[in-house]
This record gives sequence, structure tokens and C-alpha cells, in this order.
Amino acid sequence: MTETDLKNRLSASVDDIEAPPDLLDRARLGGARRLSRRRFLSLSAGTLAVAAVSGAAVGAPTLLDRFDDVPSAATPVDNDPYGFLMKGATRGDLAGDATYLDQALTAWRTTHRKSANHDRGIFDRLRGEPKVYWAGHTPGGRVAIIGQYSDLRHHDNIQLDREGVHTLVGFVVDGKDGKPRVLADSYPAPGVGLVTGIVASKGETKALVVLDIGKKTGWSPGRNYDEQGGSGRVYTPLRFTDGVAVVELPRDIDLPDLSISPLPAAAFSDQWIANGGIEASPPEQAGDRRLWTDFPDRALWPMTENAEKFRATAPDVFDAALDPVTDKNTYSRAFSLWSGYGVTSTGTAVYLGEQQLDNDPTRVYAVLKPKSGKTTIVPGGIPDRDAVLPVSIKLTAGQGWAVARRDAKLSYRYDGGAWSPARSDALLVPAGSEPEVKVEAGGKEEIVTLR
Repeated sequence: MTETDLKNRLSASVDDIEAPPDLLDRARLGGARRLSRRRFLSLSAGTLAVAAVSGAAVGAPTLLDRFDDVPSAATPVDNDPYGFLMKGATRGDLAGDATYLDQALTAWRTTHRKSANHDRGIFDRLRGEPKVYWAGHTPGGRVAIIGQYSDLRHHDNIQLDREGVHTLVGFVVDGKDGKPRVLADSYPAPGVGLVTGIVASKGETKALVVLDIGKKTGWSPGRNYDEQGGSGRVYTPLRFTDGVAVVELPRDIDLPDLSISPLPAAAFSDQWIANGGIEASPPEQAGDRRLWTDFPDRALWPMTENAEKFRATAPDVFDAALDPVTDKNTYSRAFSLWSGYGVTSTGTAVYLGEQQLDNDPTRVYAVLKPKSGKTTIVPGGIPDRDAVLPVSIKLTAGQGWAVARRDAKLSYRYDGGAWSPARSDALLVPAGSEPEVKVEAGGKEEIVTLR
């Protein structure tokens, strides 16, 4: 996809997904996203697997490259984010292992050409010698964190707020052969979070390793969704020793679910894990996971009679109800491209739709807005797109069910009685005894019992 194609997709979908204001500058692959304060980049280079939200490049083992010519040292810019890496003696329990330190530095020096950041020119004007900031054992194997000055200059594939000498960071881990290899490298890009963490692996064991940048920081294994329609994360504070924190991760953890954040975690995090969290699987690479998307315009589906007055505002009412309870530490938010709307016998307006956060599975919700009183969100969980009736949400307070299936005729009955008149795509089923929904789609007729 070209940047022009991407711009066209953005223009066509500004009402359905949130994402970075600098998308065209920071992205080179897919995804239509509504504007918000998010930044990301997705690149690949040869056999490298790269997800660079913050200027990080994550690489696989490579052949040795030539050593770069190393000019004399230079003075770094003020407020150099990674500048602390170049100060003081090497830390960690491997600080005195000269053989390992030499191996780690060799891995750093000889693999620049195989980094996705090579095309950004960050290694073109290296200054001085690289320095191992920290080297130590972790449950995921040996890890070394390396800093080196580089004179960064503007060119087509780099984002800089100023030219000059900045500190690069490199994360070295043990490869499958037990030898040190560069897992990731990064540079400070303006307005973008810093890469401060990696996940090191040794067999089935994984360890999160995070740099101390002077902020109280926590880690989260994944996002939680509650029974009131809310979403968020619980962060466990990290304990830093000698400039890093090391946490052994649960064996069943899914790396894209990981997150680190300054505490308290009140907004979008400005710290990133090079091979975990959203860096591990950017939504623009993973593809759109919403239930129904390919509509020429936003689909509006009346679920009852006398619902026309809710039609124009249905999408906005649904989104506005979810806004205050949706996780603020979210990289992308994909809005529903379809909306069901209707009214119960008591006059409560019902709105139906879906929402997807980051790479989490999409989830469906019903929003109940009574004539007076508090709006209620009823989560319907992760829809089964292969089910006869993919969306089926039991409403609170005995108000029935909201159901949906695209391109289907839907009707209901109680206790094996007569069927209601059929509606297209979405239906509000009033409370009753032994309710069933008849689904007519694709030339077939199937019956689903609501529970």
C-alpha cells in the first residue's frame, strides 16, 4: 500500500478508528485510523521482523557486517533521552566478565547493516566507542544494554526534532546458539515514546527487562474487560536495581498483550517494549479484526418499530457511552461501522455495536439509555463470527435481548408460538418465556434459542 492509498483510506474512514496524527509520516503499512494522539510505525527489512512504534528496530540473527569507522567523540545535544547510558561504570552481575562484554560489543558493532534502522542513517555517523551500560543474567538468558553516540541528520526515512549527537540504545540477548546477538536498537524520535524494555527468552522462560529512566514504572500482562463495559490495565510497580528491572514472565503470556507505563498510568504510555506490547504486533500489520466492516457507508439497522428518531444519533450515542470507560492507554481504537438501534416497551433506547482496542479481539456491546436515569452498558463479549447468530446480548433488568447478523432476516417467538415479523440485520427481542430467533441467511433457515 502506498502513502497515497493510505491517505485515501484515512479520508474514507475518519469516523471509524482512532490513531496517530502523524500516520503518514510514521507508517509504511496498512490501516485506516481516526486521528488521535497516537504514533506508530511498521516496517520490515529482509528477514527482519520489525515493529517500530518508537524508532526501534527488532532484528533476527544476521551475518556479521563490517565494523563502522569510528570518528572522534562529540558532545551530545541537551536533554539527550538515552544519554545516561554513557555515564558511569558498567552495571550488572556480568559487568566484570570481559569476554562477554567484548562479545556483546562485537554483536553491536557488526550488525548495523542488518538493522531496519540502517536505512534511517542512524549508524552513518557514529561517534566514539560504544559502552555497555548494563550486563547481567536474567531468567531469559544473558542481556546487555549498550549505548553509543551518533550524529543524527535529517533524511527521508527519519524523524528528528533537531540534528546533532544523540545516544543510540542497543539490546543484546543470547541467540539460540548461545552467542550474543542484537535483539533491537533504537534512537530518540520526537514526540514518540522511548524503547526502554525488551523480552529476553531462554527456552520456555521469558524475562521482561526494563531500563530505569528515573520514573516510577509498572508492567501489565494484559488488558482487562469488566462486566460494566469498561476496559483497563492493572500495573504492578517494577523494582529497579543497578539501573534495570527484571521480571520473569508467566509462560503462557502473549507478548503483544504486555505493556509498561509510568505510574500512575493515567494516559497513553510513553515507554515501549521493543519486542512486546504493541511493538510485537502492530494493528496495521495484523489487520482489521472487527466483525463487519466492508460497508459503503456506516450501516444503520433499526431493531424495532418506532425507532426512527434514534437513527441519526445512534453511532454517536454508542461511542459516547463507551468513551469514558474505555482504556485510555490504548494505541488504536476501532469503532463500530454498524449500529443497531431500537426502543423497549418501557421507552428505553437500545444501541448495539462493537469496538476493538489495539490487537485485542473485537467486542460487542449494548447501550441502554432510559428516558431518565443512568445510561447502562451491557457487554456481549467476543462475538463468534462463524455462529448462526454472532451477536446475542441479554439486556439487564429483564428487557430482553439484542441480536444481530449481517445480511440475515431475523424474527422471534416464545414457547414455540407464532413468529414475529422479520427484520433485517438486527433485532430487539422483548423478554418472554423460551425465546427463539429464526435466522434466514444464505438460503438457509436456522433457529437459535436465547439464554
